[in-house]
Amino acid sequence: MKLMQEDATPGALRLVRILVFATWFIRVAFKPLYKVSYIPDSLYDPVGLLALVPHALQPLLRNAAFLHGLKAAALLSFVLVIAGLWLRWSMLAACILMTLFASIWRGFAGHIDHESILILFAGYLLTLFEFADRRAEARGEHVAPGGPTRAGIPLTTILAVLLWVYMTVAVFRLVHGAPGVFTTNSLTFWALRNAYETAQPVIGMGKLVVQYPILGRMLDAGFPVITLIELTSLLALVSKEYRWIFLAVMVPFHILSLFVLDVFFWENMVLYVLFFPLARRALAEPRPATA
Repeated sequence: MKLMQEDATPGALRLVRILVFATWFIRVAFKPLYKVSYIPDSLYDPVGLLALVPHALQPLLRNAAFLHGLKAAALLSFVLVIAGLWLRWSMLAACILMTLFASIWRGFAGHIDHESILILFAGYLLTLFEFADRRAEARGEHVAPGGPTRAGIPLTTILAVLLWVYMTVAVFRLVHGAPGVFTTNSLTFWALRNAYETAQPVIGMGKLVVQYPILGRMLDAGFPVITLIELTSLLALVSKEYRWIFLAVMVPFHILSLFVLDVFFWENMVLYVLFFPLARRALAEPRPATA
């Protein structure tokens, strides 16, 4: 039994690396990080390791000049990774700067935003495997014949983490919310809440659930189906057929979420490229010489 991306080539790994760090670039480029300097100290709640920074130094992290410099340095590191320059060290710098950026940006909320998590994990894993591969090459180690390729290991790992996160979301929902989350029109509530209470709704079509109640019923009826697919998502790692079922359900769900719930995890969907066969080892290996 072969896992998806197990036979991936270096070209496939390079493609995914470009997509991940290009996503980081887009996320950072369009965030006005300097505005964090406007937030009063009383409203700021440091995230993660930033909470360990002494209170007296916290204002320095929200200085406008520092924030402009952080953004510029982060964008430069992403460009270097995408271009493949000084790869290990530019990837390491990108991970540090992106983590610092995301932590400061979400300091007013006390947690990193959900849509950042998986794409952050993907970048971290690519960086760790890049260092591991260089170390293995330096020691003369080789991948076992017939096993996953050196590029296939990180790509399969990222796909497994993507599916594992979907599964844990479903488990959390069932443990903490069932059965009420499925019987109390919860998606209808969130559609209305996000349409009316969000300062700048992306689309704002959640209001239509009042005008067209059938839309709300469709949302509520589909919620258990979404949860079931999430709960069993790891099957997509080993089953080609289930992979298509997963995509057939989750892609429309994410698009519908954009229009009705004003929530769009497009960063997750960038990683959906891993559901499709990229360059394979069999295509890259030279043919044996013939007599």
